[in-house]
Amino acid sequence: MKNILIIALITTVFPTNIFAQSIGEWKIYSDMKKINALTITTDGLWAATSGGAFKYNFNEKTFFTLTKANKFNSQALTSATIDNNGKIWFGTFEGYVIAYNPTNYYVKNIIDIYKSDKPQKQINHLFAKNDTIFASTDFGLALINSKNFFLYDTFIKLGNFPAESRVIAALKTSLIYACTNYGVAVQKAGATNLSAPESWNTYLLGADINATFINKIVFWNNKILIATDNGIFSLENNRWDIFLLPGSNVLDIFSDKDKLLIITLNEIYSFENNSIKKIFEDFTRSFNSITAKENKIYVGSNKGIIELSSGLVNELYPEGPAGNLFINLSVDGSGNLWVATGKDGAGIGFMKFDGNKWTLYNKETYPQLPSNDYYNVYAGADNTIYLANWGKGITIFRNNNFEVYKKDNSPLVGISKDTNFIAIPDIKVDSKGNVWLLNLLAANKKYINVLTKDKKWYSYLFTNPALTESDEVIKFVIDQYDTKWFFLFQGRRGLYYFNENGTFENLSDDKQGYISSNNGLITDEITALAVDKRGQLWIGTTKGMNYIPDPSNPRVSDITIPALRNQSITCIAIDALDQKWVGTNNGIVVLSPDGLQLLSNYNSQNSPLPSNDIRSIAVDELNGRIYIGTDYGLAMIQTNAAKPLENFQEIFIYPNPFIIDGSNNNVTIDGLIANTAIKIIDVNGNLIKNIKTPGGRIATWDGKDNNGNYVQSGIYLIIAYDEEANNVASGKIAIIRK
Repeated sequence: MKNILIIALITTVFPTNIFAQSIGEWKIYSDMKKINALTITTDGLWAATSGGAFKYNFNEKTFFTLTKANKFNSQALTSATIDNNGKIWFGTFEGYVIAYNPTNYYVKNIIDIYKSDKPQKQINHLFAKNDTIFASTDFGLALINSKNFFLYDTFIKLGNFPAESRVIAALKTSLIYACTNYGVAVQKAGATNLSAPESWNTYLLGADINATFINKIVFWNNKILIATDNGIFSLENNRWDIFLLPGSNVLDIFSDKDKLLIITLNEIYSFENNSIKKIFEDFTRSFNSITAKENKIYVGSNKGIIELSSGLVNELYPEGPAGNLFINLSVDGSGNLWVATGKDGAGIGFMKFDGNKWTLYNKETYPQLPSNDYYNVYAGADNTIYLANWGKGITIFRNNNFEVYKKDNSPLVGISKDTNFIAIPDIKVDSKGNVWLLNLLAANKKYINVLTKDKKWYSYLFTNPALTESDEVIKFVIDQYDTKWFFLFQGRRGLYYFNENGTFENLSDDKQGYISSNNGLITDEITALAVDKRGQLWIGTTKGMNYIPDPSNPRVSDITIPALRNQSITCIAIDALDQKWVGTNNGIVVLSPDGLQLLSNYNSQNSPLPSNDIRSIAVDELNGRIYIGTDYGLAMIQTNAAKPLENFQEIFIYPNPFIIDGSNNNVTIDGLIANTAIKIIDVNGNLIKNIKTPGGRIATWDGKDNNGNYVQSGIYLIIAYDEEANNVASGKIAIIRK
């Protein structure tokens, strides 16, 4: 009765921030339009994609997504099926087999194939029969018990085919059929020891089957059919004869009662009553899988699912980013994430994410954009977005208007082979609002350029040492003295710095310099730079990290963190608490403000990171979010590293009520000013806990007192104050101890 009273009191007096995200919670954002496999259930359609899995609910017309944030070991999904008990099974590029139970949300990652010593482990196809899942892998056929998830058999020598042949798809009727890159292996009638090669009959591609590749196998109308790059063949009297569409590369076939549904790269066919007809074609996308339910046809493509129903065509895919390449990131002052997507024709424009909705800006939607190859992005303090285009100069996005600067309206000079091709690898703004940019391989060797606040252009040669035509400048940062620090991708590697000393036209007072391994760098192969809250310059290399404590007097110091020793650094970001988020080829290392203490280490095995190869990191100081870009999607982790408020307004305490149940959850206290201290007091005025906060806007409490014991159920007062106790804020929380 006491607990019920507490809940009622806290609900009516102290509203809960139900939308708050828990500290340490991960989210994954990925493009799920590239469909690799489909499987259908009574109430929905499941898709295995290159960015995770999703279900389209037929009745509600809603999407439900699953990624590494849902305990999947991978989201590079390649195949899917459903078993007799309604569990959905997924195969992955790395060799994981993942079972998902929609009734209780249970995820089981089966790692036997992934942990094998085989060099190629991709799961190419999954087929469910009775209590067995047949997993077609890059080295053979594996059998998994769908009830206890035990991998109980693997067949790697199928008849006369070479050992460890790639199995593309498999089927079980009264016999087992395995399609390989050499042909079809069929279990001999009565054979039980299928590990023995003599237990299989084999049909060779080219000799027995007039095709060079098999895509799919199905059982329809008492026939075994295979989809090949030369049409559909059927097996009759131990012969494979052409059945339909000779000369066509048939990618998938689906048995829909009395008819067959067939797809090629761009066409859909229906075969019924011995008659075949084309029912749809689309040359703007590539098809790869097909299924159907209740007179509706669903086709997986590289641009989502196509739903065909009574002559109507719908596109189905969940909300998400337009692509999975997150080359460079930046966050503006309002907490919006901006994404550069690629270069050399791989770019799809640039993206904005406001925390809920993704927006793609590309040349198709905004013709005023010069191209879609946006390689880098920088969000200015006034929310102006500066974009580096690979080939077409720079684009400035301000107040929903675009300013484009390229060869015809700026002094920027392109590469020697084509002076119209202006590749900008990086762009930044200095403390006075001047826009600085690097110009890759500029024919005039003026790699450093600035567009001043009053719209004047200046370009500079670097002479100490002189940069040549082969020196590829790639990225830079600007410190508190407005010195530009940059490094090369190719050429004379090392760390360069330049400062025009505030006089753009007077070259005599310019400051230029070069630092190499002769001056203390671990190696000249620099890969990342960042300036922290104290003005220190952090230098990532292919062998670890250095830093310069005072950039006005450059002297290199070493960081002796074992987790970074000999690591190849890919990017560095500084959060609101001055902690260092260091991206590597093996995940992320989080360091204390002084860089001497390892705080966290995240990789694809111990966290939802989609990949260990970290491309980019951006910090949302407003909300304490860290965005991490990979080639397989974007990860976001909620931290307590949010920028403190100037003054106390209202502190938010959640979850409220807080239930102590042994789950190691914490109370979040939000709305703090810099270096806040906190006291927890009970209703009788007794001090329960002193908390030293991290220094930002957010702190946490584990529900324990100063002695390390969980507190009793009741109402507690949380008092927050600054160091001089001149600013005070308070709130209440109900504790329920189970």
